[in-house]
Amino acid sequence: WWRERVNIIAMQAVITCLALVCISHVIAATDSVGNISNARQEKLFSLFSIVNFPNALCSSTLGDNGTCITAPECIARGGQVSGTCASGFGACCVLYNRLCGGTVAYNNTYLVNPGYSSGYTTAGTCSWTIPKIRTDICLIRLDFDQLTVAAPDSTTSTAIGQCTTDYFQATNAVTGTTSTSGTTLPKICGVNDEEHMYVDAGMGSSSQATMEAVLTGTTSRTWKIKVSQIPCDSIVKPPHGCMQYHTGITGQVRSFNFATTSGNYLHLANHYYKACIRRERGYCKIAWSQSSDTDSFKISRPSTNYKSNTGNTGCQQDSVKIYGGSNYGVEGSCQVPPSTSIPTVDRYCGGTLTCNDASTNKNTIISGRLPFEIEVDFSSTETPGTNNR
Repeated sequence: WWRERVNIIAMQAVITCLALVCISHVIAATDSVGNISNARQEKLFSLFSIVNFPNALCSSTLGDNGTCITAPECIARGGQVSGTCASGFGACCVLYNRLCGGTVAYNNTYLVNPGYSSGYTTAGTCSWTIPKIRTDICLIRLDFDQLTVAAPDSTTSTAIGQCTTDYFQATNAVTGTTSTSGTTLPKICGVNDEEHMYVDAGMGSSSQATMEAVLTGTTSRTWKIKVSQIPCDSIVKPPHGCMQYHTGITGQVRSFNFATTSGNYLHLANHYYKACIRRERGYCKIAWSQSSDTDSFKISRPSTNYKSNTGNTGCQQDSVKIYGGSNYGVEGSCQVPPSTSIPTVDRYCGGTLTCNDASTNKNTIISGRLPFEIEVDFSSTETPGTNNR
């Protein structure tokens, strides 16, 4: 994380100087020839102490993350002081952008809809620019603490699953570090609380990523998005090509719009991205199991069909890819249509997660392929009423 240091000089815990640089003039007693007594000088300087603290992430009393800075600096940034940090020497400053668009000038800023926590019903386009705060920033992380906008289309035969009413979309910086420079990430709509994505911050010192919300009609929308800047040497920086990045030895990866209301499940169309998982120390393989949620693994299957599908032939339209996967890591246990046994399977779809075709028996897919990742590949056309997610 970006750190800058601020000096606080205290004199007998009574006088506090909050400027970046403080200069104090002390008149000391002198001896008969005008020289300052060494003992007196040492005593005077012992009254002063210098406390340094980094502008690190802090937990505010509001429950949101802030940045540890001085209270005057927080006010100057338009932030809200919420608690203390650095053993009481600093103020936990929480920054909110409550407008429909603007420039995100500081790290750890929250974008919230106008009138938050009430819904926002105004049609229009909100555009945010996210300039780099330092030259060594490689990525921007967007945490969707809350993001609920209009659901994807579920009735138009040629647009099922597409975000035709509302959507959020981020764009990689034009002078990016990869071949994705200046390209757009997938459109996001529906219910996406607690999801996240990474955006390329660009190579140049003046590079800036962008994000926009395109809103039509009067649907009530709510958003609260934390914007964090990731240094190039950060341990939380994902590998190249990862739009999502998870850490820890357990967790859950979900498709966008997974959390919509029961009976209206519909994953978003035209999505291609990788969700990556950091390989933790001492671990050499990764295991994937479908969760206990209703229809937790349902890709390219009608609502009442829970048979699995596998391989390039079985999963021609939508799929997730777990390269080198097999049931419980037993190679040779897999089968793809038409009834062909193979050591491992890369593509998975249907109504049950397993490396066996046409099965309703749930299995845990284990892979030792590095880096740990799951590749999402959803086409631009979906089928209505399938509860796919």
